[in-house]
Amino acid sequence: MNLRRIDRTEVNLMDFELSLKNKRVRIWLWMMIPALSIATALFLFIPKEHNYIGILPIIIGYFIYIGWVIAEKKKQR
Repeated sequence: MNLRRIDRTEVNLMDFELSLKNKRVRIWLWMMIPALSIATALFLFIPKEHNYIGILPIIIGYFIYIGWVIAEKKKQR
């Protein structure tokens, strides 16, 4: 059985802190709360045939957040 030791640089989840002190958590909340509000409004006011449009703000907000995380990692290097 070949077990290898996991390096702290490989698994960065050990350092993740789920609080508002963490910049990633703040940015995620800043992006996703308005996206969820817009999505809810779209689900409520758009006809049922076009309800799939309501998920777009959530998807767009998520991809913007992921883009920010990638850009932040590149900036730190």
